[in-house]
Amino acid sequence: MLHHSHRAPMRQALILITVMALGLILAWTVPFWAGFQKIEDYVPIHTLLEMVAVVIAVLVFASGWNAYRRALPRHAVILACAFLGVAMLDFAHALSFMGMPRFVTPAGPQKAIHFWLAARFLAASALLAVAMLPPGRSASQMGRFGWLLAVLSVVAASYWVFLFHADWVPATFRPGTGLTAFKIGAEYLIIGMNLAAAWCLYMQMRRPLPFNAASLFGAVCVMAMSECFFTLYATMGDIYNFTGHLYKVVSYLFLYRAVFVEVIEEPYREMALMGDQLRATLDAVPDVMLELDLHGRYHAVHSSRPDTLIRPAEELLGKTIQDVMPASQAQVVVAAMEAALSSGTSAGAQLEVDLPQGPHWFELSVSRKGGVNGLDTRFIVLSRDITERKQAEAALLERQAMMKASQAKSEFLSRVSHELRTPLNAVIGFAQLLLHDANSRMAAGQRLHVEYILRAGEHLLEMINDILDLTRIESGDAGLTIEPVRIGELISQSLPMVLPQAEAMGVSVHVDAAKVERRQIMGDERRLKQVLINILSNAVKYNRVGGKVTVHCAINEGEGAGERLLLRIADTGRGLSAVQMRGLFEPFNRLGADRDGIEGTGLGLVITRRLIESMGGEITLDSTEGVGTTVTVHMPLVAQASAPAAPPEPAATRPRQADDSLTTVLCIEDNPLNAALLRAIFDLRPDVKLLIAEDGEKGLDRLQHSWPDLVLIDINLPDMSGGEVLALIRQMPQGQGLICIAMSADVSKDPLTRAREQGFADFWPKPLDVGGVLLRLDAVLAAVKSEQARRRSEGAMA
Repeated sequence: MLHHSHRAPMRQALILITVMALGLILAWTVPFWAGFQKIEDYVPIHTLLEMVAVVIAVLVFASGWNAYRRALPRHAVILACAFLGVAMLDFAHALSFMGMPRFVTPAGPQKAIHFWLAARFLAASALLAVAMLPPGRSASQMGRFGWLLAVLSVVAASYWVFLFHADWVPATFRPGTGLTAFKIGAEYLIIGMNLAAAWCLYMQMRRPLPFNAASLFGAVCVMAMSECFFTLYATMGDIYNFTGHLYKVVSYLFLYRAVFVEVIEEPYREMALMGDQLRATLDAVPDVMLELDLHGRYHAVHSSRPDTLIRPAEELLGKTIQDVMPASQAQVVVAAMEAALSSGTSAGAQLEVDLPQGPHWFELSVSRKGGVNGLDTRFIVLSRDITERKQAEAALLERQAMMKASQAKSEFLSRVSHELRTPLNAVIGFAQLLLHDANSRMAAGQRLHVEYILRAGEHLLEMINDILDLTRIESGDAGLTIEPVRIGELISQSLPMVLPQAEAMGVSVHVDAAKVERRQIMGDERRLKQVLINILSNAVKYNRVGGKVTVHCAINEGEGAGERLLLRIADTGRGLSAVQMRGLFEPFNRLGADRDGIEGTGLGLVITRRLIESMGGEITLDSTEGVGTTVTVHMPLVAQASAPAAPPEPAATRPRQADDSLTTVLCIEDNPLNAALLRAIFDLRPDVKLLIAEDGEKGLDRLQHSWPDLVLIDINLPDMSGGEVLALIRQMPQGQGLICIAMSADVSKDPLTRAREQGFADFWPKPLDVGGVLLRLDAVLAAVKSEQARRRSEGAMA
């Protein structure tokens, strides 16, 4: 099978070869025509045909002689040199033909045929060499002169022998008899050489070749057919001689075609293909390509996107950049070209250009074209549209600024929260203390006033906590720990937080969760409780007196999302209007509840929705004015409901009984109000001795002189942090087993986890809840007493 690169030209060559073969067969089968009766009648036609052949052979030489300049295969040079010799021998043959004037020696059949056979042998040898030699090597300058010298030597030797020693060559023609056996045998040998060359070329065409093998194949085939005619003629002017010359001219044309295509036509075709490729490449490149001179004048403009041009291309040619753009923008281009003038290239210059569709940003890459030719120096300028990149960079900077502002806001709120919670600690704490012993120390009216103070303080604390919560969620710092949470436990632990309020309003709460009680959902347990308590609290708070709250749980099959919990909480309250529904999830929007005296911050639902969405859930709210409101929550269910056993409820801590020995507590607290509150709280436990240190250094100094049973450490001390104080305590001989508890008004970023990671046993948030502090204190002191008893027992046994 021929290689696909040769199939099309071979089809064309075979068509012509077939036509020529039919002509050969026809010449054998038609009645013989004697041809020209007189040799004088045939000589002009013979001379014309030979001169055409000589001219074509010279053209082959002229085309192939310079093939080495393009590093072409040596085949072109071999054919060029050989056919220069063939042209010289054909010329001598034409001048030696019968009836021609004297060419050095008298003309005659023998002399003409000698030159003829020499030319045919040289042509056949060159074609066979080209067909047999490997195509890979290219011709060198020394090589081509070597081939030329060899061919000229053969031609010179032929001239010398045929002109001056014709008797050395066997006879080829006898008048009245015709061709000799030597002449016919020589023709058949030449035919065989041409057919061998055709076979070699055909075999080589099974792979791609660096020369026009199809045309060479046609040349050797037609040349072999022409030689067949020269074995048949009987007179020098008969039809076979005439037709053989015609076939020889055709074979030369095939040969010229082969060399011309390879040496001349193929480079032009490659140039056209390269031009097409260059145009396609330029069209594929999104950049605007300009050719400018040092004056900034446009000499060429190309753009696959005309919308990126400041004006149509035809309007820019001949104008300068100063003519079509403002001076400030033109100066950027001029500066880029001046930078490329000395170094050859410049890149990175950017400018904003006002296009018809709006301003666009471009980045310039400039390359000097050729050497420096004064003011005629040309530059190639590539202008890339970087508007999208600029917009992306601006958006990124804006996002970074927003993140920085959000972080600054969070830090500010955290500091403000700490500063607000510190005085609230005293307000709420002392109010709780007053209520704790109100019967003996206050009149009924005074007790009501303290309750007002406590309620206002707690409301203010709720607002601070909600603002901090919302800020942390918006900044992506909600500190969620996603894990399986059992639904039954979640509901049972959340309901007690709202039941007192429901009982006070006469609102009944009904729970239908039997089908999913032991199933688990994925979420953060602490935040899920916060969400559920908030929804339940709203359902109670905005209900009517004697109303009802229904909690219904079911499993909902989501499309492609697996099983999901459907939690629906419905109330029989007054409901919401369409206007109120539109502002439902707006921060601080109380929906008019503030006018009814119902306490709240307007952030509960906002925080609830953000938390639910952060945990992969959805929340919706439907309400009918005068009928009630239904909140629906969807949360992902754990695939396999293999809920772990519920942890045992912590044993209730009994109030501490008085003991003969005192328990010492060291409190490191810099705020005098907080210290006073702690003294008041600890006064409720007479068997506890409280020591106060105003900063970290004084606290550590007290530890050098007396060792307490418990240390309370404020996280934000004036001289060092609470974590640093704890680290120094742990370095002391008895510091490893000492119980240390952290206190702080900064409750951001899961403070209990942070405190335990630092090594604290617990975290007490400020404002301190008096009841909660007493419960925790009793639990810790019970553990301390148990440890003291164990040590005394071990000492007695010893």
